[in-house]
Amino acid sequence: MTNEPVQVVLNPEALRAARDRKTMNGNGKDFFAGRDDAFRSHKEELAASAIGVLRAITSEEHLAEFSGLCYVKVVMATVAIAKSHRPQKKLFRPTWTPHVGTAGMGEPIYACTPHSLKKVIQEIAAAEITVPLKLDKRTGKMVPNPSRNRCEVSAIESINLWTATDKRDFSAAEGAAWLARAGTGGNYLVELFPVTTAEQNPQLQLAEESSSISLRTALSALNVDAQAMKPISGVLASGVSLRVTDASKPSSPTLELSGAGKDGSLADTSRSISSRDATAHQRVLQSLERNPLVRSIALPAEVRTEEFDSVPMLQPAPSEIFEREMSRTLAQVGVIDGGVSGPIEEWVEARWGQLSTSDRDASHGTFISGLLVAAGQLNAYLHNQLAGCLIYDIDVLPADPGGTGVAFAAYYPNGLSDFMDEVESAVREFRESRGVRVFNFSMNFTTPGNSSRYGYAATRLDELAARYDVIFVISVGNVHPSQQRSEWHPDPSAALAGLANDTLSLLSEPGESLCNASVSALNPPGLQGQVPFALAKYSRRGPGLRGATKPDFAHIGGSGTPLPGIGSGLFSVDEHGRLVAGSGTSYAAPLVARRLADLDALIEGDVSREALLALLVHHAHTPDVMSQPSIQPVAQNLIGFGVPSTAEDMLQRDDSEISLVFESSVQPGEQATMVFAWPESLVANGKCYGYARLTLVARPVLAYEHGDERIRVNIGARLMQENKDGGFENRVHPVNLPPRTAGGPSTERELLKEAMKWQIVKCFDVRLAGRGPSSTWKFVVDYLTRADEAMPMSGVKFAAVLTIADPKGVAPVFQQVRQGLSQLGIRTADIRTSVRARTRT
Repeated sequence: MTNEPVQVVLNPEALRAARDRKTMNGNGKDFFAGRDDAFRSHKEELAASAIGVLRAITSEEHLAEFSGLCYVKVVMATVAIAKSHRPQKKLFRPTWTPHVGTAGMGEPIYACTPHSLKKVIQEIAAAEITVPLKLDKRTGKMVPNPSRNRCEVSAIESINLWTATDKRDFSAAEGAAWLARAGTGGNYLVELFPVTTAEQNPQLQLAEESSSISLRTALSALNVDAQAMKPISGVLASGVSLRVTDASKPSSPTLELSGAGKDGSLADTSRSISSRDATAHQRVLQSLERNPLVRSIALPAEVRTEEFDSVPMLQPAPSEIFEREMSRTLAQVGVIDGGVSGPIEEWVEARWGQLSTSDRDASHGTFISGLLVAAGQLNAYLHNQLAGCLIYDIDVLPADPGGTGVAFAAYYPNGLSDFMDEVESAVREFRESRGVRVFNFSMNFTTPGNSSRYGYAATRLDELAARYDVIFVISVGNVHPSQQRSEWHPDPSAALAGLANDTLSLLSEPGESLCNASVSALNPPGLQGQVPFALAKYSRRGPGLRGATKPDFAHIGGSGTPLPGIGSGLFSVDEHGRLVAGSGTSYAAPLVARRLADLDALIEGDVSREALLALLVHHAHTPDVMSQPSIQPVAQNLIGFGVPSTAEDMLQRDDSEISLVFESSVQPGEQATMVFAWPESLVANGKCYGYARLTLVARPVLAYEHGDERIRVNIGARLMQENKDGGFENRVHPVNLPPRTAGGPSTERELLKEAMKWQIVKCFDVRLAGRGPSSTWKFVVDYLTRADEAMPMSGVKFAAVLTIADPKGVAPVFQQVRQGLSQLGIRTADIRTSVRARTRT
């Protein structure tokens, strides 16, 4: 019987406990154990690499101009990328060689001078070839006792100087051509390594100052306009937006770099015309690349509406479905697009008004808004979506029928940065004045060069989500028609083979945004010859950058193979009030946004964005076609956590289950712990039965200078059963992935995927068919920091949802668990009124 609401824990502080910590055994792990001859060769190669770097930075020219400053990338061995193996206790000590960034996973970058690099070389030399033995008091046997030096040297695969080849991945000619395009803003994005100015390292401070002066001098001698890049929540240590110009005289920018984490600041001269001369670009790029402070040079993204298909059905949409009624609490969504028009205007609560009438193309935004307002009335298979949604028309993307970029450049002279500033202004206004928390962002950006780089737009959306406590729902993008896959094959093996052959459809920027939700598209049901709820042939997919779970969700986006009379099978309305069939991930996103907005509307008062997202993830379901054994290993890369349920289904559950919401923060030195009894109706002969699902969404520290390791604090969650020796063993595994093999993952890379380590959103489940030996369980939320990373003193916010259920729908789980929690002193209330309840207590 569906009558029991989701419960929120009113006193999460009751779960606070001292953190369980595991101490490292000895000096670490020797990855060359028993292979002393191989270690000797490895040690000599590492030392030779470090000596080679030393020779390069002690050349007369490098010393004179940069005082020997350099940045070294250390690549950890594949089996040694965990934080406990990082070479920062002996080789690259923070006082000698500060850790200033990270490239790929397990690739820390250290700031070095000749003085400090000589110390590194000495420590490498100190690693012993023959490992001494010591007595193991527990076993009484002699065992190897490697030094920390040996362990750190054994964990490193290579040591490399950060050079020009690491700094850009496009030619000068490509750069000149791209920046000459209207709408790009015309500026190179130059990222600088953070300045440490460590008082205990005067050699490094001098080298940084010398390199800063050299950069200023070099830019002053070139035809460039340069200005400081706008910092993003303090995470962009320093950056320069730089334009190569055709000015008759060189510019005279000034560069100030001082203090840890300070931003580079360049005085802007004038907005000169961008040069199209590839030779001039080459001179500027080479001058930048030779300065060690320059970490990377990137090209700006070009902003375009996602490509989409729509076909008028030559009949008007029923006008009555757009008639506004205010008899109930309504969802509200901000539509960030090119405008909203037609019959949907009845539901437009407010308009941002950025675009002039002549620059509005409302077709895309109107289709999206039609789905937000009336998807259930226009599409029978979406009948569970209620009518009505307040629309906030954030019209920021000007029409550009010729694809020239000229209109965009007129509104946003500096390109994407100006555009995102405008988006932020609108989001701030509608969040503060109207309480809007969900924003549909169905647009994707094109950037030449490295597609694996975390984009500027994704970074800004992360920042806005945290600053204003909102969620952006982002389409993952459409594959160009010439590169689309064949329709999903009914045979799962053939469908998997088609995916394996597709190497061009990874999600588009800013779908990689870690703090927001990206959405892929599925086929509608009921189309002849097409597999319902399979990944649409045009939909981009994951994985996200370096294994992050992306997309987060999937929903129907229309078929990529239109059929006569019904087109794509997904219907909305155009600005003229006509019924329109369309397809695209643009149209899957609003269906997910509406689920989020409904959820927010049904909960009295504000819960955190993490709680909203956790509930959406927790109650998402996997279509049958994606549950096939051959598809399951890749399902997470196609649909993320699945298709969201309606808000009503999320919040009102059967009495044979209970869903608990925990909103709190993990404090330094602490964890959240709850030891409880499994519901007695699901225990027989000491063994436990039933189903459990656990979802966690955190708001951790993000440091973008650390690349693939930008998440600096991992917030983890476990649901554990007591074993025979009194300890506890984790029982849950990630959803949409096959269960772990016996023994579980053993390497950090496997943990990243199979345990969702270092991810913001995690979801696990388990089905118990008589699991013993105890009915005592433990729920834990804890943390792990990166090597040498401090846990923020304010802690890290999180929201967790835990469900325990009887799959047969019989056992009185709700009452039994709630009674057990009461005996533990844990108070709960209906989440729909929990804010009011917490205010009273």
